[in-house]
Amino acid sequence: QQQHQQQQQPEEFYSSTSTSSSTSSSSNVASSTYVGKVFGAGELDVENFKAMCKTTDAFFPFPRKLTSMWWIHAPKTGTSFGICLMQYACKRLSPHIIPHVSKADLPDGRRNRQTQTVFVQFKRKYYTPQYCDMDVELHGRAHSPAKYYTDGMVMMVRDPRRRHYSAWKFHHEMGTPAHPSDLMEYIKLYKGCQMRLLVGRNCEFSQSTDPKKIEWNPSQKVVQKALSIINKQDKVAFVGLTDEWDTSICLFHAMFGGEITPHEMQNIRPSIKTEEDKDAWKQIPTTSDPYDWLLYEAARVWFVKNLFRFGIAVPPSLKDVEHKLATGESKRKKRKKGYNTVA
Repeated sequence: QQQHQQQQQPEEFYSSTSTSSSTSSSSNVASSTYVGKVFGAGELDVENFKAMCKTTDAFFPFPRKLTSMWWIHAPKTGTSFGICLMQYACKRLSPHIIPHVSKADLPDGRRNRQTQTVFVQFKRKYYTPQYCDMDVELHGRAHSPAKYYTDGMVMMVRDPRRRHYSAWKFHHEMGTPAHPSDLMEYIKLYKGCQMRLLVGRNCEFSQSTDPKKIEWNPSQKVVQKALSIINKQDKVAFVGLTDEWDTSICLFHAMFGGEITPHEMQNIRPSIKTEEDKDAWKQIPTTSDPYDWLLYEAARVWFVKNLFRFGIAVPPSLKDVEHKLATGESKRKKRKKGYNTVA
C-alpha cells in the first residue's frame, strides 16, 4: 500500500490515495477538493452496500440515525473501528484520510500511549464543523471505561485468547511487574479486560502499578451485569466482532446507515506480523480468562441475531451459533404449537 503525506497536514496523519484492497474505491479524491458523501448517518446506499457485503434473501435494512455514541475500545480489539465511526459522524471527511502515527512522534517514546495519541489527535483535528454536521456525538477515547448515553454504546469484542496474545506481544518486552514477560502471568493480571471496560472499570495500567491492583476477580453480580448489557438491545447499540471485521462493518452500516468507505475494511494498525504469531494464541486455554470468554460468547450470539435481523450472511466461523439459535427457535415454535393444541 502506497502512503503519501497529505499537503498541509501534520506529520502524524496521512492520506492514502491508492490501496490493494479488493473492497476499495477506484476514485482518487483529494481531501482538499472533497465535497462530501451522498449518504450520511441514517441513510444507506444499498447498491454500495451490496457490492461490499454478503447479503441473504432476507436482506432488509432499516437504518436508524445513531446520534450519540460512546465507543468502548478495549486494547487490541481494533483501533481501525475509529475510522468507521469518524466517517459516519463526518459526512464531509474524505474517505482517504486515515489516522497514523509513528513511534518517533510519541511523547518520550512511550509506546503504551500510541493508540491514544493516534485517535485523540485525529479526532481533535477532524471532528469539527468543517467536516461534520455535529449532529452525531462521538464520545470516548481509547481504552476508557464505559459511560452511558441515550443512543447507546458501540464496541468491538474479540476472542480473549487472540486479544491477550496481541496485548502481551505489545507489552511483554517491558518485563515489569505490571507487564510481565510470561504470557500466562500477563493473562492472569489482565483477565476480564473487555468486561471491565463495559462495567466502568479500567483495564490499562502504567508500568509502575502494583500488580495487586491490576488483577480482577469480579463477583457473580458484576459478571451478570456485563452480560445483561450485551443481551439487552436498549443498553448497547452495536456489538461487532474483531475476528469478523468485514461482516461487523457491514452490520454497523445496515443498522445505522452511512457509506462504507474503503479503509473501513482494512486493518490499518496490524499488531501480529509473523506467521508464527498468527496461530500462537491457540495455545491459550479458554479457561485462562473465564470472564471475557463469557462476554465473547454473548457477543457472538448478539452478532448472529442481528445478522439474521438485517439479512446479512453468517460467516463460517459463526455457523455453530446460527445452528444453536435455529434449533432453539424451532423448539420454541414446537412448544408454542403444543400449547395452542392443548388450549
